[in-house]
Amino acid sequence: MRVRKPALSRETACFLLIFVCFLWTSSAYLSWMYRLTEFFPDSSLEFFTEVVGYLFQALGLALFALAVRLRPQAAGRVAFAAVVAADLLCAVPALLCKSLPSLLTAGYGMNLFHGAAAGAYLHRLALDVDWQKRSKVFGFGYGAASVGAWLLSLPGGGNFLRAPAVLAAYAVLAAATVGLFFLRPPARRPALSPSGDPPAPRLVALAGGTVVLISLVKNLGFSFPAADLSQGVDLELSRIFYAVGLVIAGIVGDRRRKYGAVCCVASLGFPFLLMALSDRLGPSIVVWGLGYFFFGFFTVFRAVLFCDLASRAGNGLYLAGAGLLFGRFGDSLGTLFCVLLSGSPLLLVGVSAALFAAVIALFFLLYHRVYTPAPVREMSDQERFDLFAERYELSRREQEILKLVLAGQSNPEMAAGLYVSESTVKFHVHNVLKKTSCENRLSLVSRYRSETR
Repeated sequence: MRVRKPALSRETACFLLIFVCFLWTSSAYLSWMYRLTEFFPDSSLEFFTEVVGYLFQALGLALFALAVRLRPQAAGRVAFAAVVAADLLCAVPALLCKSLPSLLTAGYGMNLFHGAAAGAYLHRLALDVDWQKRSKVFGFGYGAASVGAWLLSLPGGGNFLRAPAVLAAYAVLAAATVGLFFLRPPARRPALSPSGDPPAPRLVALAGGTVVLISLVKNLGFSFPAADLSQGVDLELSRIFYAVGLVIAGIVGDRRRKYGAVCCVASLGFPFLLMALSDRLGPSIVVWGLGYFFFGFFTVFRAVLFCDLASRAGNGLYLAGAGLLFGRFGDSLGTLFCVLLSGSPLLLVGVSAALFAAVIALFFLLYHRVYTPAPVREMSDQERFDLFAERYELSRREQEILKLVLAGQSNPEMAAGLYVSESTVKFHVHNVLKKTSCENRLSLVSRYRSETR
């Protein structure tokens, strides 16, 4: 008996959702920045976009988390469609308005809904994707979107993101985002992390404080004195290094979360290296490329950390977007410090060094709370079976059928033992295969053994 598999796995559907949503929202943000360059010099532009704009993104993430906490339906399909529609409606005046007040008002509204949309796809990441695949789904999605945003900018001599016609592309991508969200229903139970205990408030506060400081220090590093790389570096290459870093970070993170976390902290040291090599162009270019590569670990770490914490228990899913929320708050603070300390490079470096030391201290505590495994009790065979049955929502009769399939019984043997007809047995076997997405009994037994080892 062959059971037709779903067109897309939950992992693939979530990857596509993250890719398309981040592609158009990040590109729309760049289009809005290009419009603001007509009104502000670079120093002021950073304040209005990367300080205030990031705060509105954090606010959108916070409002989404609060809504899901109070009413879980806020993470549903209709609510997401409304968020994307409002986001697109704000993007139109944010890219077309002629007056500065209207441009800022629409742009901040757009950033607010950017944050809410990000909260929604991170919620789906924590809910649908097993923790062993979560970093790859997120890293691959962001990496593909980073390259996609560059490709989207190429038409019109590289000025497509500045042209009003880009709104048509954003409308198509926004519609695709909603379609992908509707494509697969969310899992009824979260893809739980290894520990089934809900995160304690102290752990959430520790993780949040660490993400804020890491993001703050990372942004401060962009203003460090360094060699002039404009003659030896094509800045568009940074997208490639960053995208590759995101992909590798996803792979490493799913193999060992702690390795990805350590690489994230290590990425904060590259601005200090660039400053030390300010008189040597060749080594500076190498360090510059490595820095953008390792920033991929930074992006994956802060998002997946809170998805893991959120999926420890079903009632904690509202925390899924908190990593990006705390990250955007830290990004905003870091950019603000850069603006305020731009005239005092030595003070900027000194403040960064002190905050880097604080990051190391907090990360040491977080590492031992999250990445040092506690002794776990070995599960019994019955507990493994119950967990498998719960994961695939098998009924009591289907569980009986599964046990007999695992024991190698044929349909007639099962019918005789259960005192039912053979057609009834076939019906229940078909349902078990369908729920577990298995083609036949052999693949069902193989899946059970691999998932209950």
